[in-house]
Amino acid sequence: MIHTYTEADVLRTVGWREVLQDLPPAFESLRSGDAAIQARQRIDCGHWKLSGMGALWESRGVAAYKTYTSLNGRFDFLVNLFDLARQQHHVMPAAEITRARTAAMTAWVARRITRLGARKMALFGLGIQGRTHLEALQETVRFSEIAVVDTADVSQACAAFSARYGMAVRQVSPQEAVAGADLVVTVTRSKQPLFDGAWLQRGAAICAVGTSLPSGTEIDQVSRARSDRVIVEWKPQSLVEAGEIVMGLADKSLDISQISDLPELLGNQEPWRRSPEEIILFKAVGVG
Repeated sequence: MIHTYTEADVLRTVGWREVLQDLPPAFESLRSGDAAIQARQRIDCGHWKLSGMGALWESRGVAAYKTYTSLNGRFDFLVNLFDLARQQHHVMPAAEITRARTAAMTAWVARRITRLGARKMALFGLGIQGRTHLEALQETVRFSEIAVVDTADVSQACAAFSARYGMAVRQVSPQEAVAGADLVVTVTRSKQPLFDGAWLQRGAAICAVGTSLPSGTEIDQVSRARSDRVIVEWKPQSLVEAGEIVMGLADKSLDISQISDLPELLGNQEPWRRSPEEIILFKAVGVG
């Protein structure tokens, strides 16, 4: 039997909070061999791209494949979900799933790498993904100040978030945002660095989320060189796909020994942050 859904159906059922509960067991299953994922595959033709990635989770009895097209920064997502136990097939648009999964992933990792007593977050990009990130990060990490950078005027959205959370949310310049920030989050479509890594304070955490292309990076060479630890979701995909990692290894601002992925971190059970003074870079690309 095939079941179909709308974005409204998904939005009523699944948000970043639900995804956040399932991410740790999902990656633990990946570590133990109870789950397997397929790296993203891309086809390019002219200005169009067709991409896909898949996963199989044995103990949950599910398999899924996400497919999407992109043209000039516009995406159209679809998920095929197979309920293996019931032999049922679920087909749904996946814009809302993608938005929830991406913000939940950032919130999960940020909670582990942002140092205790954090007060300020710098957020680059306050589009649909950026707004979900702000909500997820404020509700999981909790800041007393959020500095937003965007090429558009997002001051009204900042004022609404400020009223909602009873704290300062302001649109500022890149340097003002990064200065003194405990967490810097980039959720843009930029393929060029967004800030000067010299502005980072010791102990800062960075979550770079916006691009999954090896030819683009939101984070500059200085930020990479100053990072004491680098975390990615899954090395087999990130080492070839994440621009920050690919470029960092090529220009030697990063060393392969610095890089850990989430299954490794869950396996060795050491703290994700080893010192209040180290700078930690998390690079997300999205995985099956």
